[in-house]
Amino acid sequence: MMDRSALRTQFSIQASTLADSYRSTVGRLRVGPHGYTPDMTAPEGQSTGGGVQAMQHLRLLPPQPNMPAIVVGHANQRDGAAELRTWEHVDAICRERFKQGAPLDPAAYQEFLQAAQGFLAACGLRVNVAPTPDEMRLAPAGEPEAPTTPQGKSRMALGIAGGVIALAVAVAVWVLVVAR
Repeated sequence: MMDRSALRTQFSIQASTLADSYRSTVGRLRVGPHGYTPDMTAPEGQSTGGGVQAMQHLRLLPPQPNMPAIVVGHANQRDGAAELRTWEHVDAICRERFKQGAPLDPAAYQEFLQAAQGFLAACGLRVNVAPTPDEMRLAPAGEPEAPTTPQGKSRMALGIAGGVIALAVAVAVWVLVVAR
């Protein structure tokens, strides 16, 4: 039987490894138009309390200190689950907290979301994408959607390619480091 203190340290090590892997794969993406960087929090101490404090926040870090960091979901290895927020959900939270919309391009955010989903799923987590809660929804503005441009299509192709690369690296890291 394993010593409880060793088990707690194991959870902390796994959480730190997951965060490092996330940063080195998904964290390479930039979410426009400002260039936000995907990040995952890691435990601050040597222990997560046996996995009790195992929740790791997924966030987008701003390129400049005067811009807000944006929490876009969370992962919990102990529960084997992760949750990501849609762009609409993130936009509603920004409107509520900062009194302005999310400083993110919806198409670029979707590319990030796909890469993050792929990474988390490759790490064995059940991934749920949380829609905007009804109480946070705005009345439709009635603005027409922007037409799809060739630049948008090439950005989407780059996002998909980046997601595939991130997924491959995540699987390799998982096999080599975490799944021992």
